[in-house]
Amino acid sequence: MTEPIAYLTVGLFAVGMAVSFLLADPRSPTSRPLAVLFALLGVTFAMNIPANAGVLLSRPAWIRVFSMLEAGILVSSFEWILRIARTEVGPAAERTTGERLLRVAQGLAIVYGLAGVLLPGVRIASWNSGWSWSSLRDPGFHLFAIPFWASLAVAGIRVLALLRTEIDPTEWVRLNGLFLATPFWCLGLVVPVAWKPVGFAIGETLFLIGAIRYHVLQGRRGQFLSRFVSPQLTRLVQERGLTSIMQRSRIELSVVACDLRGFTSFAETAAPEDVMRLLEEYYAAVGDAVGRFGGSITSFAGDGMVALVGAPVAAPDHAERAVSMALGIRDRTIQVLHGWRKIGLDVGVGLGIASGFVTVGVIGGSERLEYTAIGPPVNLAARLCGRAAAGQILADARTAGAAGDGGHPFAFEKLEPVELKGLARPVAVFAVTERPAAELG
Repeated sequence: MTEPIAYLTVGLFAVGMAVSFLLADPRSPTSRPLAVLFALLGVTFAMNIPANAGVLLSRPAWIRVFSMLEAGILVSSFEWILRIARTEVGPAAERTTGERLLRVAQGLAIVYGLAGVLLPGVRIASWNSGWSWSSLRDPGFHLFAIPFWASLAVAGIRVLALLRTEIDPTEWVRLNGLFLATPFWCLGLVVPVAWKPVGFAIGETLFLIGAIRYHVLQGRRGQFLSRFVSPQLTRLVQERGLTSIMQRSRIELSVVACDLRGFTSFAETAAPEDVMRLLEEYYAAVGDAVGRFGGSITSFAGDGMVALVGAPVAAPDHAERAVSMALGIRDRTIQVLHGWRKIGLDVGVGLGIASGFVTVGVIGGSERLEYTAIGPPVNLAARLCGRAAAGQILADARTAGAAGDGGHPFAFEKLEPVELKGLARPVAVFAVTERPAAELG
């Protein structure tokens, strides 16, 4: 009974890994095919128990089912690699070529599975009987060996290429685990039956080490991403990887800056716990508004905040969203501050909006990362924010022109040009106002 127990143990372990991958990372497009891969592996190992015990009623029928399962294992594993490759940073042509290679590998895997379904007798006599030098003279052996090993070779070429490129760091860890585990999984084709579970168990263990490391890195990434309140960002990182989303690039977007009026004098006289509670309520209000309009917070500094609309998630209507987001921040913050005014605190919020081209990307060391934007719009938004009165939203001319007045619940009132620190010439400024409901109808 040693052999059936070994097969059952390894099979259950594989199914358990499949369930854990799916539950731990259900939205990840790479974890789904990986879960399918290990689920099929578990079922395949469980099928070896009655087969080796000789209790199957129809061996050709068993071979047909087994062949489909093996083909499914190969196809899902290549699909997993293909989705990892989509996180690669590099020319699109290289990614397209790599994807075609993996599609060829999947096609060869399907040919391998169909051969077993259509010719179960040949598979029993030539492929399942075990490998030997005499097998090379058997045409039936090559009918299965060629598509099987060719699919692995083609996929292996792509894996080796990926290991030398810049892909999502967490996926790189799991891909390394696959690279180390695959030789042990393939041992089942050449070692005695009793040793197949041992080889596969070693492979599972090696891959599990990489999978654990993957989830540790994902946890650290989650802490980093928690600074961004945009759900769209999280989804894109899951689909394309952190590296490809946050590489440095020059793009057009809108910047919203805000801070509290009267906060400094309040912080100098209030109890520290009151200051912290006000900031917590303020941050929550700002975060809620930023998240609703697809923005990304780049920094909180005391009572100041800077958010981007249009990066890392592209938004063609970034100016319109930024204005709506600023109105949302103002309204939510006013609600929070209303309760504090009841106890005599006179605090307000001012906001500035500017649009234009900036360079965005991740900066920092190994222990701390910051997603930030650098460019004139960032400085201009901060200057406008500093100039805004409590409850006022000031925007630059580019934002007003891009957002427009037509059909929106907001309008722009042109003010006199103002001189701002660090800018050589006066700047055209617009105050954002809300349209009456009658005008919108």
